[in-house]
Amino acid sequence: MTTYLHDGVVFDLTRSFVDVIGVEWEWRGQWNEAGEPLLVSPGLSESPVPLPDVYRDHGPLIPISPRPSAAQYRPAVDYAATVAAGYVESPAAFGVRITPAAVAPALTAHHVNPSPMEQTGFRRFLNTLAGRTP
Repeated sequence: MTTYLHDGVVFDLTRSFVDVIGVEWEWRGQWNEAGEPLLVSPGLSESPVPLPDVYRDHGPLIPISPRPSAAQYRPAVDYAATVAAGYVESPAAFGVRITPAAVAPALTAHHVNPSPMEQTGFRRFLNTLAGRTP
């Protein structure tokens, strides 16, 4: 493992880094005269930039986790092995799990609040204005 200490942070140069706006930077084994590693961004120009300059202008630099290999992907997407290991439930078990245990009760008239007009006597007041008797 090749490391470089800058600003109290140890950089593992065998890994790629991403800056705060998402540009990826990697070390290709080059050093400048001052002993600083030169980083290259594959998506930008091929002129290498010293790590302290990248850190100052684009930082902080976040290490990218190593990407899984094809050998690591294969077991993860092997459906038969997943089923055999018990990680997948049968369609019947899934149906039982998502079916509600009981049907929600339907609301009836006694669940509904009475009309505000009946509560306050407002309808009776309107009837007296119209000349009707309550």
